[in-house]
Amino acid sequence: MTSNPPSQSFELKKQKILNDLSVPDGEYADLSPKGSVDVDIRELIDEINALPGLVTTSSCAGRISVFVEGDGGSPSPSAVIKAPAPSSSREVEEQGGREVQEHEVEGPEGLNRQFAATGGKGSGKWLYTTHSSMVCPRISGGEENSLHKAFGLTPGDGRLEDDERENIRLVRFHFEPMILHIMASSLQYAQPVLAAATSAGFRESGIQSLRCLSDAEACPIVAVRSSGLAFQSIVGYQQVIRSPSPETPDTTTTTTTTIVTKSLVSEDYLRMLVSAANVRFGTNFERKERFRRKLLELCSGTLSAGGSSSSRREGWEDPQARKERKRAEGLLRSKVAKEAAAKVEQSEIDSGNVSDDEMSIGLPYTG
Repeated sequence: MTSNPPSQSFELKKQKILNDLSVPDGEYADLSPKGSVDVDIRELIDEINALPGLVTTSSCAGRISVFVEGDGGSPSPSAVIKAPAPSSSREVEEQGGREVQEHEVEGPEGLNRQFAATGGKGSGKWLYTTHSSMVCPRISGGEENSLHKAFGLTPGDGRLEDDERENIRLVRFHFEPMILHIMASSLQYAQPVLAAATSAGFRESGIQSLRCLSDAEACPIVAVRSSGLAFQSIVGYQQVIRSPSPETPDTTTTTTTTIVTKSLVSEDYLRMLVSAANVRFGTNFERKERFRRKLLELCSGTLSAGGSSSSRREGWEDPQARKERKRAEGLLRSKVAKEAAAKVEQSEIDSGNVSDDEMSIGLPYTG
């Protein structure tokens, strides 16, 4: 693929993002509540950012989460989380900032993390999140190691009484696959990203911003995503219970508020959901690796056509060159093995260790 060099405005945006990412992991913080890049996707992000004309603006390696709907019944926790400033995604993009999507605190400590869902009413919060496959705790006869405890759920009998049906918020178990947003210098640089994404199985990928068609300073954003692996299941509900406090002569009647997060499913059902999510994490990893290989293969043409390779990490090898090298090494090993076998056979013939029957194998019948 032949492309013009990346624009100066893009290079300024990219450099700002790379400066933010270059700080040590212990000091790095982005606009997400989690505040860092997922470990399982950091290497891929580094490789993409080493390519000319491309830079990542947000990412999620994949996620298992347990989520409480907001007041308006927000359908999904996968809403874009925006910082108070800049005030719009356009400003973030133009300033080279990171419009962060799908990051949050891992584990039950994310209980108090709330956000305003895009297009929804009210807010929701996570009871549990992890960005890698989950190991189910061993059953020890109690609740100490149960998934119910890990997810912040109170075991129930699976029934919802009539007097409990009002003012409840559903609790959902979610699995969501990898999502990436990649800024490109131009549509020419965006094309191999989209091609690699769709060929790797991220079927819902697309170019989100086309202002570059009318604005020379704007950059297209490629969303690498797939909804095919995602799934969710209702596992419980949360209810606010208000009850009057005991009245005393010295005080007026007050109301006590209790929040109950109750399970509607069994421990075995939760384990089945986790097992299914872990399988999909494996498929998610395979697709991520296919995307990585295809993208590096397609972008290798950009480098050979004049793109700068100075930002490549040490030891990086062009995919096509690696393929040719592996093929040449394989042919050489095959040749050496055949020559060694021929020498052994000739040595046995010269020493008389080969019988007449063995010598006659493969000879034409002359009788």
